[in-house]
Order: sequence, then structure tokens, then C-alpha cells
Amino acid sequence: MLTQLQQRQARPDSGFYQPPSPGTGVGSTRFHFQQPVPSTLKGHDWLLQPLQMGNAALTYEAYLTNPDAPMHHNGRHVTDQPYTWRDHMERVERAEQEHCSHKQFSFAVLTTAQDKCLGCVHLTLLRPFLIRYQAPDHLLTGLGENSAMILFWFCRSYREQPFSDQILQALHQWLTQEWELDDCLFRVHPADVTAVHALQAAGLQRRFWLDAPIMPTPYDFYGD
Repeated sequence: MLTQLQQRQARPDSGFYQPPSPGTGVGSTRFHFQQPVPSTLKGHDWLLQPLQMGNAALTYEAYLTNPDAPMHHNGRHVTDQPYTWRDHMERVERAEQEHCSHKQFSFAVLTTAQDKCLGCVHLTLLRPFLIRYQAPDHLLTGLGENSAMILFWFCRSYREQPFSDQILQALHQWLTQEWELDDCLFRVHPADVTAVHALQAAGLQRRFWLDAPIMPTPYDFYGD
């Protein structure tokens, strides 16, 4: 039997969090909104659009051509079997279902011409993640059920400023003003210096740091 530390060291960080199934003892497993979920966010030269069949070809190309894309892919390590079109179709279909059920929200960052994917953004519930990974009680105190954890990645050529910090700033403003969220925190690996700098340039501050033996890797959480 592997120890917890050995198990943690043996598995790569997929970059994604799989939402828990109902009945796992982590509280609500879906967002609860009174109003319709905002559908798109438009910037000067980019737009945010739900991950769906209509942009699947663009997101698939972005996954394959960018080593910074998480879960290379679907939880695979880069040395495992290739991430196929069929894998991606399953991922997109699941994302559409999760979006409709308010379990998780996945967005593609596209050019305004919608001819290229520049990255992806994912929203999932924060409390179940913290509970599952045994976060201390003080982090959960006062944290509403509709608090979101935001995961993101951008294509390598778009990770540098000013693109990354501009989109993160716009994204944070959109989520805090137009979504019915109690709180929203961006999760990032502390060693990902480019992502950390982008969050800081967007005016966000590190709210807390989480590490536990059962976690694949430690994470920083940024918010206002």
C-alpha cells in the first residue's frame, strides 16, 4: 500500500477538479441561482463563450497544441495515451450537461472572430473542494454555498501581460457583478509565476494557501 505522501507524489496535477457526486457529505453539489446564468463576456479582442459542440474543434486544437492546458487531458499525464477527438467530445458533452444542471460552468476564451481558442475558464463550487481536502474550519466560516472556485488557463502565446491580467480583471468584475455568487476565488499553483503575476496585476490578492497530504499539489487562492 502506498502512503498518502507517495500517492500524492505519484499522481500528476490534472489542473481540473471533478465535482463530487450527491451524497458525498460535502454539502451542496450545484450552484443555486434565482436568475438565468450570464451567457457571454466580451472584451476588446476576445470573448468568453460556454464550452459546447459549436466551439469544440477550436478548444480541441488549443488543448493539443498548448502544454499549459491542464489535464493533458481528461486527467491524463503527457506520457499516457493521446487525448483523442472522442475524448474531447465526451468532455464537451459533460460540460454542457454540467452547465445546464448548474453543477459546473466551463467557458472557452475565443477571438472575437471566433476562429481560435485562447484558453478556458472553469467555475465550480468552492466549499465542496475545501471540505474534501480537509481545509481548516476558519476557511469555511462565513463562506456561502454559492461561492465559486475559478480555474483558468491561456494558450502560451497569450499568457503574458497585458492580455492575461486584462481578461482576469474583466472576468472577476463580471463574476462579482453579474453572477449570484457569495464569493469567487481564483485557484492557482504557487509555482505558476506567470499566472500569479497576472492575478496580482488584475488587482487580486492572495486570500489563503491550502495544502494537505491528500491533495495532489498545494494551491493559492486569489480574490478581492
